[in-house]
Amino acid sequence: MIIKNGCIIYSHGSRKVPIYYGENKIKDLFSYLDKLRFDKIAIITDENVEKHLGRKLNKILSSYEHKFFIFPDGEKSKEFPNYKNAVNILFDWKVSRDSLIIAFGGGAVGNLAGFVASTIYRGIKFVHIPTTIISQADSTIGGKQSINTYYGKNTLGSIYEPEFILTDFNFLKTLPEKEIRSGLAESIKHGLCQDEIFLEKFSKKSKRKKFINEVVEETIKLKINLFELDKEGANESKVFVYGHEIGHAIEALSKGRLAHGESVSIGMCCSANISNNLGHLPARSLKKHYSILKEWNLPTKIPRNISPKEIIGNLESSGKLNKNKLEIVLLNNIGFPLKTRGIVGTRVGKENLFRYIKDCY
Repeated sequence: MIIKNGCIIYSHGSRKVPIYYGENKIKDLFSYLDKLRFDKIAIITDENVEKHLGRKLNKILSSYEHKFFIFPDGEKSKEFPNYKNAVNILFDWKVSRDSLIIAFGGGAVGNLAGFVASTIYRGIKFVHIPTTIISQADSTIGGKQSINTYYGKNTLGSIYEPEFILTDFNFLKTLPEKEIRSGLAESIKHGLCQDEIFLEKFSKKSKRKKFINEVVEETIKLKINLFELDKEGANESKVFVYGHEIGHAIEALSKGRLAHGESVSIGMCCSANISNNLGHLPARSLKKHYSILKEWNLPTKIPRNISPKEIIGNLESSGKLNKNKLEIVLLNNIGFPLKTRGIVGTRVGKENLFRYIKDCY
């Protein structure tokens, strides 16, 4: 990782991916695009982002041939029918191998646009302009692109890096409270898994003007530190999915009532409870999960209308239960993932998993 004024550069194979970040960074977009060669720009975004920020981006891109392609808000944007629709309308627009896609929005839009870019003509250039805390701090980093299918979340995907990521902290000022809470859940995750000192920043609600900017910047660095250590996701970087194994199932079963970060918050509490029940995570650290997440008004209990049987069924249908066992990231303590013979990830049997989940209501 290379850090210089307003830019973090991380390595992925032979690729060097720059993240340009700061307040009002969108004003520099033209200069970054000017370094690339392309014939026209397709902007993939959602209805809400286009409504609030589309005019600003449209003005910046006025000297380029460009067009906005608008999809539903949230997880609906990355459903398989929208992928098919995106590909069809881009081909109708005569997108070429030399065209550029801009992913303009949150994590779901970024996943859709990145997957589209990776599959059209076996890969065309694309750029991330993330507009939420989750997408700025987490989902745009590491090249994972994906869409959802009938069989589960992120069941079709690719590894494909953007030309650059442009992170403008000013976009975060327009976010509703629920979106801020949801985004901070992912940053809290990095604190729980990697850095207790960073986690302490969340122990009391901060009123500092730059708090969220600082949290996003620090989360980016924490994620890249692990990513560059384990680019294949074979060991250390498995902690990125802490709380996601059960959290993804809860998110799907909530049918849109819970945001991604809210579901992950519940999932982290489930994982912490399992860690504690297995004799690894101390009670003090388990309590820390609940206290910090509650401090930010994030949910910590599975909703009563989602049964343990439904959660197990979702884990089975999405392929996460292998031979009746779930590989789940657990913790030894705050900042210390549980390892077995040096490997992150613990296999928990279906019957035990059912019993542990029942304790999380």
